[in-house]
Amino acid sequence: MMINLNLKNKLIKFTESLNIFCYGFTECRRFIELKQYFNSKIDKLYLTEFEDKDVEKRINPFFYFEDGKTIISIAVPYFRKDNEYNKCFSKYTQGLDYHYVVNDYLNKICDFIRNFGYECKSFCDTNNLPERYIAYLCGVGHIGRNSLLYTKKYGSYVFLGEIITNANLCDSFSQEYYDNKFKEIGVFEHCGKCRNCMKKCPNDVLVEKNFNKCVSNLTQKKVLDSDEINNLNGMIFGCDICQDVCPKNRNVEYSFEERFNTEEFLKNIKDNDIVNMNNKFFKDNFKKLSCSWRGKNLLKRNVIIKNKEDINFIKSLNFDNNEHLNYYKNRFFNKKN
Repeated sequence: MMINLNLKNKLIKFTESLNIFCYGFTECRRFIELKQYFNSKIDKLYLTEFEDKDVEKRINPFFYFEDGKTIISIAVPYFRKDNEYNKCFSKYTQGLDYHYVVNDYLNKICDFIRNFGYECKSFCDTNNLPERYIAYLCGVGHIGRNSLLYTKKYGSYVFLGEIITNANLCDSFSQEYYDNKFKEIGVFEHCGKCRNCMKKCPNDVLVEKNFNKCVSNLTQKKVLDSDEINNLNGMIFGCDICQDVCPKNRNVEYSFEERFNTEEFLKNIKDNDIVNMNNKFFKDNFKKLSCSWRGKNLLKRNVIIKNKEDINFIKSLNFDNNEHLNYYKNRFFNKKN
């Protein structure tokens, strides 16, 4: 099928007019080369609670849009200069919830495509497709040893979004081509001999490739066992270690997107403020951040764990009849007595 070069060229100009310069196109197809990889993760019990066990949903974009011809990937940078204020919250969650921002760009691009008579559907964390792999196939960037997608301009400090459209905007290739593209990831050509992320990861996640142990995932997990409680590494939400130690992230450009500026309340917030916050404080402040999606009690729990060695802090906690939070309070209080 012929590529619609007229639409593609106009779409490129429009996308860049939005300040989005990290984007690309790949054909809409089943990612057969990933099937064994996902099945292996399931067999090893390496799937996190946030991942779908249905492999077909992971590799088949037609599950989401039957008439898809092309997948468009965009990367929106989030790292702002003031994201260094609060080290206990990952950079990506200090500004406005990225779902609002990325979807804003995706919706504008979709509207542009629809004006040419084509259909499309956009995604930002709303499907189970391998967004980093898709971005890699689109030429948006490469995948590093820490499994993150790296762009030349912004490093790995980017959010990804996808659009599936029935417009034909790219070439087709053989399955052998894609098999080789997948194998090339494991060479980590851009990383060279660097192992900084593997050495600095506090839970050795990148050695086993078991992301159930990832600090970022643990801070978002509803139920933690004893080992997991001890592996939060002082974080309240997320983790940036494997990105911050990466040479590829040195001297990257800051994001142009002001909506990712650190929210003022987060710059000077104390642990006591979080652990004692009521519904109104949570709604007025945290609700606009992506770290709010698990609710206020998860943030409170992580603060309790962060201060588990401070007996005075633990004794001062008062959660009335909140069984979940009192469990953690009593666990650490009894351990100290």
